[in-house]
Amino acid sequence: MTPAINEKRMAQLFCDLAKITSLSGKEGAIARRLSILLKFMGAEVTIDDAGRKIGGETGNVIARFPGTAPAEPFLLSAHMDTVGPADNVRPQVRKDRISSDGATILGADCKAGIAIILEVVKTLEENKLPHPPIEAVFTISEEMALMGAKYLDYSKLRSRYGLIFDNEQALDNVITSAPAADSMEIKVYGAAAHAGVAPEKGISAIKVVSDAISGMRLGRIDSQTTANIGFISGGNAINIIPASVELSGEARSHDPAKLRKQTRHMEDCLKKAVKKIKVRSEGRLIIPRYEFLIERKFPNLHIEKNNPVLALIAAAMREEGLRMKPSASGGGTDGNIMYGHGIKAPILSTGMRDVHTTHEYLDLKDFFACARLTLKVLEGWTKAGNSKN
Repeated sequence: MTPAINEKRMAQLFCDLAKITSLSGKEGAIARRLSILLKFMGAEVTIDDAGRKIGGETGNVIARFPGTAPAEPFLLSAHMDTVGPADNVRPQVRKDRISSDGATILGADCKAGIAIILEVVKTLEENKLPHPPIEAVFTISEEMALMGAKYLDYSKLRSRYGLIFDNEQALDNVITSAPAADSMEIKVYGAAAHAGVAPEKGISAIKVVSDAISGMRLGRIDSQTTANIGFISGGNAINIIPASVELSGEARSHDPAKLRKQTRHMEDCLKKAVKKIKVRSEGRLIIPRYEFLIERKFPNLHIEKNNPVLALIAAAMREEGLRMKPSASGGGTDGNIMYGHGIKAPILSTGMRDVHTTHEYLDLKDFFACARLTLKVLEGWTKAGNSKN
């Protein structure tokens, strides 16, 4: 029988973590606290050099707990950073939830996940339960384009399967699919001229961009794909034909082929808009031009139906009176990056709600239930032994 978690200790641990300010790039204090706790719990703790690479205070915290049974290693992961405002968080504990005092975020995204991982490991050790080698990874700067996971030292990990705790949906919704995303940095160059004296000598970069955007398919493209232009900047004065404009945008899709098609479409719209306009000034032909730079923000996540961890989650949920629902997300998590490195980890809900707002709160029922589910998954993984591939 799966032992009970210590709910009081778990809630207190979360509150202690929530009080530690840990904005993206400034996770030094929480990394130090976790390192002390993890070492006290018997883990081998290392901090990689991801922080140095992205200019942060610390790297990712990697803790290894030796297994007590012959089973494949298993990953448990959550991110340490939060969005703001996060100075002087004051957790308010009520019967069914924990919230902030309304002046700050709470930080349940994703300190609830950290507390779940720590409580699960403590319960395993206190009850001397057989378990696999556990690799606990606490990442930095997840809120800043998943930078911690991108620069995580994967050579230190052996796990090919695991769980990631970063889901604000209802507990029975397990994220198994998330889109790949491409960011786009676009510059369009026209030609400056006096807007009142000689407008015919200029090419408005704003007009070129307007023509291009008007032809773009944006928003919800289909059930798997979205696109957006989120930033535009250009022009110097109302009496000057604007010579340049900068744009930033993105496209996302659960299907990599559809993502490539969408980004090509957006660039094709720019090509067509540039070809529409040209002027002759002082004996020379002036043609607008553009730069279109694409960067893969993160790969897609696709946990297949036969993933052994999903079967264990479904069985654990049945014991909780729930029916697991594989769910698709429109956003990326560390799971996307880890999937690109061969680690297949579904994303569990932790009870966090209304994240990234000062109304954020932690649903204690789902918070505690997630820890119980995780214990049951690890129990099932241990019984399955080395049969994973």
